[in-house]
Amino acid sequence: MTFNMDIGTFIIAAIGSYIAYSQLKKINSQIEIAIQNQKLDALKIVLEIETQMNSRKLEFDKAAKTIRETDAENKLDETKKDILTDYFNATKESYFNALDRLCYCIEKEYISDREWRTEYRNLIHNVISTYEDDFGEASPYNNIKNINRKWQQS
Repeated sequence: MTFNMDIGTFIIAAIGSYIAYSQLKKINSQIEIAIQNQKLDALKIVLEIETQMNSRKLEFDKAAKTIRETDAENKLDETKKDILTDYFNATKESYFNALDRLCYCIEKEYISDREWRTEYRNLIHNVISTYEDDFGEASPYNNIKNINRKWQQS
C-alpha cells in the first residue's frame, strides 16, 4: 500500500512540477516580450524627441537666415528688426527646450547615455559655446548644462 502511495505521490509531484515549469516558462517568455516592447517604446520616444528637435532646429535656422538676408538687403528697419528678433528668440527657445528634454531623458537614464554621447556631445557643447548668454546661472536649461558638464569631463 505504501508503495502505491509513494508512486501516486511521485506522479502527482511530477505533474505539479511540470505544470509549474510550463507556467514559469510562459511567464519568462512574457517578460522577454515586455522588455522588447519597452525598448521599442523608449526608441519611439527618442525618435519623437529627435524629430521635434530637428524640426525646431530647422525653424531656428530659418529665422536666423531671414534676419541675415533682410539685413543684407538693407530692408531691416527697427520694426522689422524687432519682429524678426522676437521670432528668432521664440524659435531658439523652442529648439533649446527640445534639446533640454532630450538631455533630461539622458540624465534620468530613460535612454542610454552611451548611445547618445557620440552623436550629441559636440552639438551640445557648440550650442552652449555659441549662445553663452542663454546658459548662465539663471538659465532654465539645466539639463543641457548638466549633460554637457558630465560629457566634457569624461
